[in-house]
Amino acid sequence: MSDILELQQLAFIVADNGARLATPGSLFARLSINLSPLASELPSHYLPFVKILKELGVEEDMLSISCATNILSNLHMSCGYYRLNPNELHAVIELLQFLCDETIEPQTSDRRGWESELVVPDDGCRLVRANTCVYIDPHGSQYVNFIDSSKLRFVHHDVSERLCLAFGIRKLSNVVVEELDYVEHLETHEEAGSVSMAAIRLKLLSRSFQIAVSSVVNNFSRITYGFQNPDFLTLQRSLKSVAKRLKFVKRIYTRFRLLPKFVDITRSSNESFISESKSGSSHRTLYYVDRSYTCMLIAERPNYTSVVDLVAIVVSHVLGSPVPLPIGSLFLCPQDYETALVNVLKLSSDERVIEGGDRGTGFLGRHLLPRDEKKVHFHRVSPFCKGEIVAWQSQNGEKLKYGRIPEDVRLKLSKGQSSYRLKVETSPGMTKSLINSRVFHFKFLTIKEDSSTLGMPVESDNILSGMQVQQPQVSVGVNLKNQVFTLVYFIFMYNLPLMPPFN
Repeated sequence: MSDILELQQLAFIVADNGARLATPGSLFARLSINLSPLASELPSHYLPFVKILKELGVEEDMLSISCATNILSNLHMSCGYYRLNPNELHAVIELLQFLCDETIEPQTSDRRGWESELVVPDDGCRLVRANTCVYIDPHGSQYVNFIDSSKLRFVHHDVSERLCLAFGIRKLSNVVVEELDYVEHLETHEEAGSVSMAAIRLKLLSRSFQIAVSSVVNNFSRITYGFQNPDFLTLQRSLKSVAKRLKFVKRIYTRFRLLPKFVDITRSSNESFISESKSGSSHRTLYYVDRSYTCMLIAERPNYTSVVDLVAIVVSHVLGSPVPLPIGSLFLCPQDYETALVNVLKLSSDERVIEGGDRGTGFLGRHLLPRDEKKVHFHRVSPFCKGEIVAWQSQNGEKLKYGRIPEDVRLKLSKGQSSYRLKVETSPGMTKSLINSRVFHFKFLTIKEDSSTLGMPVESDNILSGMQVQQPQVSVGVNLKNQVFTLVYFIFMYNLPLMPPFN
């Protein structure tokens, strides 16, 4: 029994086309998604030994909810607050996608017990509790440049809004509120340049205008994720509300506060072309809409900006659109010609965005982030596995870029040979043949080369106030010599293959 326990902790099974050694517990007899290096499918030449390997922890069945949560939990415990490399990050995103597909969207009851412990990657590629993060939603993205982000932790941008909503990760716009400053000094006007408030109100109450806006909204709601198309009566009420409450004012100053304690996190900036402010801690803006849609203001703007574009932004916000709708020109066209203008501008096309293609290919071909440059290493005769994210360069001295291996690379080297060519997906849908000396692996956090470095202090990035950082827990082998003897005996007794048969 003690021998089995020791072997369960020992990485001795060759996986991922010979690219790494894996523990039995990280292998599955069948695996439909790429989770390397966190988990892999058992190589086919090991299948006759499934019954034996299952005693050591190999999962005979396909990936389950409990297995997925265990993989994430174990990675969080072993890696603690260290940054994931691109391959580990990809595997974590796949696991989160699997959990969402299997439990959240079907509304199964298998969510309790693990959802509160769920970990996700933050914007620094560190694993943290999902309930300590926020994600930048379209409305919240307006705040990012004007707040002190050190009080917040943002989830990694590869965690889609769909996953954030499914796992209850909070929106930035729900935890940060923009409120008016110097309310008593608001100066209202009936005109902004050549545009009068009376004309704007007339348009908003016009049925032909409302029908044209409805056509645009209907189109954009189909192609914009998270935008629910309101029915016509709801849209009419919203436009009438804007007509009633919208005002032109001279200047608008606001502050940003972090809920629930309303901590002022406004960051003053001198980079804006409207940077003049009565207070260094205030933020000057061109428009403002409160959370209850009872106060809507548009301020004096520079000559090179359009009043109707600002009105269009306010209307889009009230209608719930995550992006500004292209309806500014509708405020300037003659009465009853709005629908014709929509048709001319082709804003009401019935074409839908075609969903398809591989998920998460936008990083291919981009230059490596500084945090990933430190993880690059080169091994001249190391194999590559299908789906592995690598770093590559076209010529020596060129800055490294992200790539992906489209198929397993099995080495066929003659004696004394160390160079060969392999295919690399260098950009979405584009593949190049590169010399192996210009293709680099990323080091794995899960396979530490030097355990002595684990005790080093970690750098502190943006973290939520009061959150405790969990340091990595280092597990030390019981006795390496005994493990080796046990492994040799096990392989000898069961004729277990050590290496895959490379062709």
